[in-house]
Amino acid sequence: MIRQREPSDPDLAILVVAATRGVVDRLQEAMRVAGLAEMRPPFGFVIRALAETGLTLTELAERLGVTKQAAIKVVDEMEANGFVERRPAPGDRRSKILALTERGRDVRRTALAASHRIEDELRADLGDADVDAARRVLLRFVEAVGGRDDVHAGRARPVW
Repeated sequence: MIRQREPSDPDLAILVVAATRGVVDRLQEAMRVAGLAEMRPPFGFVIRALAETGLTLTELAERLGVTKQAAIKVVDEMEANGFVERRPAPGDRRSKILALTERGRDVRRTALAASHRIEDELRADLGDADVDAARRVLLRFVEAVGGRDDVHAGRARPVW
């Protein structure tokens, strides 16, 4: 049986967006403290996509589900800030492989550490059972909307 929502219950979409905003704010603060203040939230999607291997611009755009024009705009800004670099593609002089720089890998490490701290704080405050339940609910929702492979690969599609 579905529980009736009370008029005072916050809308689920608003709760999810507010939680996302809280995570983004915490990650941005971690970047600032780590000396990576130029890091912007949209860069995180690219960093996650490039975390394991370099990709061409076309491959990156496909993985992110955006146009090549949208991807190149973000990549250009990230390159200017030293987070990614373009390398020659083996066997194709015209093509370039986008790869994380050491600074980009620092962002990834900093973000993962901050994410783990957020979860650890929730576990200390709410207990393992509640956090595990929240993780199950979120994963079930993500699977229902077709994002299972992305989250298990440690990436998300951008909302820009």
